[in-house]
Amino acid sequence: MFQQRATGRSIAGITRELNQRGIPCPSGADPVRNPHRSGPEWITRTVGKSWRTPRYTGRQVWNRHTTSRSHRTARRAGGTGGRVDEREWAVSKTPAHPALVDEATFRAVQGMRTARKTQDGDTRTYLLAGLIRCGLCDRRFDSHWVHNRPGYRCRHGHTSARTQTPIPKSTYVREDHLLDGLRVRLNDATGDNTSLADYLRTKGLVIVYRGPDWSVEEAQSRSVAEGSASRVC
Repeated sequence: MFQQRATGRSIAGITRELNQRGIPCPSGADPVRNPHRSGPEWITRTVGKSWRTPRYTGRQVWNRHTTSRSHRTARRAGGTGGRVDEREWAVSKTPAHPALVDEATFRAVQGMRTARKTQDGDTRTYLLAGLIRCGLCDRRFDSHWVHNRPGYRCRHGHTSARTQTPIPKSTYVREDHLLDGLRVRLNDATGDNTSLADYLRTKGLVIVYRGPDWSVEEAQSRSVAEGSASRVC
């Protein structure tokens, strides 16, 4: 699954092949450990979550679910209550068991998105999807098509229900501006724009945007003990 995704294959395509080949999904293979799931077939949501789990690299992961009683009740009722944000997971610094996927492939598939066609039939591609973090709130930038070109934005967690806490103005940045800057800063990265994005993924790097200033840093570990990311450029 990781290898297929790394080649750019869509989540839906991989899900269909898993079902066509009769490969058991987690609830089908081990229903006792997956009581919150039902159904004999893979679904795109389950496949998509597989790539975000560091456990496949051999590392132990804790704090994925809260122990709150209300959240446990919500999970038993079929909801998603009790799940902890991925940025708050605790991940071991060293491998705890044999890895199923190497670190380079794991990093390469993080944040990947296949190109989608618009109603006009045009294809929109976001090369840096999943590779830009907000230096203000640490959220991942959303891909955002504006003025007929790819860009990215962070709304700093703004929701209609959140009115008491002041929220900064949304941050926007154009993809071509970042790519031009990367070509200057990453001396050992060569090739076209796609190669630049692949370089960040394979090296485990992200762009931390503080608008208009930004830097290239090592992707923050989700281990609580890791602390802040170290600056590269």
